[in-house]
Amino acid sequence: ELFQTAGHDTGIDWRLLAAIGYQESHWDPTAVAPTGVRGMMMLTKVTAGAMGIADRENEVEAIPAGARYLAKLKDRLNDIPEPDRTWFALAAYNVGYGHIQDARTITEQRGGNPDRWLDVKEALPLLAIHTWYSQAPHGYARGWEPVQYVSNIRTYYEILNRLRQDQQPQENQITQS
Repeated sequence: ELFQTAGHDTGIDWRLLAAIGYQESHWDPTAVAPTGVRGMMMLTKVTAGAMGIADRENEVEAIPAGARYLAKLKDRLNDIPEPDRTWFALAAYNVGYGHIQDARTITEQRGGNPDRWLDVKEALPLLAIHTWYSQAPHGYARGWEPVQYVSNIRTYYEILNRLRQDQQPQENQITQS
């Protein structure tokens, strides 16, 4: 229900939000990662503060905050058409917006399309190689992680769609590609 409400409020398919929650914490509101992110949506302290919540482990606060944060990322990437914009936003949720912009620049330098997820996901792992990250404004990133992250969420999202076929998809449901 919390995912459905957050989806309604942000215009993001609640199943996608639930898939993020599952990837991040296996729906455990008390989850804590070694990097310091915590809660069902694994928010950093900074992101939680920016989204106006005090308790990252309170799912009533964290789920809407995670949804608003994803919506904010999608808005920042509004020059990218769907469904790629969603995949970019998910990757940014994981690794940070700046690293996604770095990967887009690398993609373009390598002759790829910086607005196409299939091209950028090939460049993201390069952010872990000194030759590439030393030239990137945001530096080093474990670029293979957002690639796997997006892939996992897409899989969970597809599963949730199959499980809930009795419900009509929202108008903004992501087109798979």
